[in-house]
Amino acid sequence: MGTSSSSSGPGAGVSFDPPWLSSVASEIGSPLEQISGDGAQQEQPPQQAEPVVQPSGIAPPRRFGNARRYMGEYASSGDRAALKKSLGSYSRKGMGGASNVASRMKTSTSAGAGLFNFLQGVRDSSDAGVRDWVNQLTSKNLSAYEVADQIIDQVISTGGSLEEESCRDSMAQAMSELLTINPDINLVNMDNDSIWTVLELFMANEAFNRINLDIGQLFESAKYSPREAVSRMNEMRDYLKSEISAQMQELRKDTSNPTKAEMNSLLQAAIKITFEVFEEEI
Repeated sequence: MGTSSSSSGPGAGVSFDPPWLSSVASEIGSPLEQISGDGAQQEQPPQQAEPVVQPSGIAPPRRFGNARRYMGEYASSGDRAALKKSLGSYSRKGMGGASNVASRMKTSTSAGAGLFNFLQGVRDSSDAGVRDWVNQLTSKNLSAYEVADQIIDQVISTGGSLEEESCRDSMAQAMSELLTINPDINLVNMDNDSIWTVLELFMANEAFNRINLDIGQLFESAKYSPREAVSRMNEMRDYLKSEISAQMQELRKDTSNPTKAEMNSLLQAAIKITFEVFEEEI
């Protein structure tokens, strides 16, 4: 993964959320407005997402100790129960609870909401500027993967922060997985089910990246062969996808056509509920 790191992860005595996180999340903007030629649309005030509860307190000593221990058991044996305990301990002690996990992933949920809004917008928009952008894109005879790169460039800035790089990496992988599932899909004319699918893939990749950065360094140990490490990591990502997707599909039932702000709130809720389920395993 492009976000893999050899650092030891965040330690004790620091805030659960770094002070710069909110500013990075807020910079994940509304690309439809940026490419729109409709001045009236641009003048509309931005929609405000429901406020995310900010983590309180300071991270405790050895915050990820048990999570790493259980993750080591999972890496050695492939035991799904050990993986669940690791994720539960990561959430409860390492991050101070599922609400804090969701807050720490606010850049991810903002980017996911932006992607959802953008993909629906380029499909449905009656705005001339958006249509011109789509027409210029399709006239270049680009491959599907090149179109995906163009979409990602619109949704995620190139600021270079770790959060942004993770989102770009996760979004590219989600698009690639979608194209593997449906090679003939038109990425600028996707039906709602396909848009939800790519969003679920993106959020699973982001959750995996977050956990891997915080406690996944053990997979770099020489005690595991590269093949074994990759296999365990892929199994963990698949498990996260199944759990996050289940929550998103359930929440989707009550939100037929969410705005960007509503989608951000939905994704925050999906992450929080998912990690609450993990906490029940410890």
